[in-house]
Amino acid sequence: MEDQSQVKKTSKVLIGVIAALSVVVLVLGGMYLKQVNSSKSIQEQLTQEKDSIQANLQNMASEYKQLKTDNDTINTQLQGQRAKVEELLTEIRRVKSVNYQQIKQYQSELGTLRAIMRSYITQIDSLNTLNQALIAENIEVKKSYSSEKVKNQELSQKNESLNTQVAKGSQIKARGVSALPINARGKEMSRASRVEKVKVCFTLVENSIAKPGIKVVYLRVNSPDGFLLAKSEADVFTAGGENLVYSAKREVDYQNQDVDMCIFYDTRGELKPGTYSASIFLDGQKVGTTQFILK
Repeated sequence: MEDQSQVKKTSKVLIGVIAALSVVVLVLGGMYLKQVNSSKSIQEQLTQEKDSIQANLQNMASEYKQLKTDNDTINTQLQGQRAKVEELLTEIRRVKSVNYQQIKQYQSELGTLRAIMRSYITQIDSLNTLNQALIAENIEVKKSYSSEKVKNQELSQKNESLNTQVAKGSQIKARGVSALPINARGKEMSRASRVEKVKVCFTLVENSIAKPGIKVVYLRVNSPDGFLLAKSEADVFTAGGENLVYSAKREVDYQNQDVDMCIFYDTRGELKPGTYSASIFLDGQKVGTTQFILK
């Protein structure tokens, strides 16, 4: 009886131990499953963070492609930074699983690269702003230059017009031009065969703004058929920008006062009946003209 009682007691103890062990196994199993699930969750979070870092790097690489400036030095630096971004991106893509320490390192590198990129964006914006300001200033300078150029052209035209008016105003005129055909004794003759000279008289008019001094007055006499009467084709003067042959000339001292004078042309018996014209030139301009008729 005592043996059976002892067996029963031993059985109860074993059952209790087994029950306790079962509870421990269940608890440990639950803890293990919980730890496994926690590890999976952490790994998923790390993977998500890795994917996020990778996406940020891809966007950064694309943004570097769009960053451009006229500054060659900055463009070279941009290419170097873009290469660093793509190098880190390649490294992250190769990694299948990551731990917390790696993620922390990648985040740090990403932050550094982002800060550098922002500094370049600031530099480029500043350069673009400066360039726009310089372009605007250049446009204003060109407008100002064009305006001044127009003003100078207008002023030049006014000065030219004024100079022309002054030149016209300073031109000495001839008044009362008359031509008288005469014989050898100075008597007026109307028959062509008896005329020895043509006497052309006039008055150089007073002009206070004309340049005073010795002047050369030229006479041109044209026959009825339009031919110029002259002693030599070498006797030329300049008027209206061209060289003209003269029939006769005379010097006169003009001092801004009326000057009465005459010029004589020796016909040498060359005249024939018809209407003749006589023109007076001074300072390169025609200043008077008249006609006379011979029978």
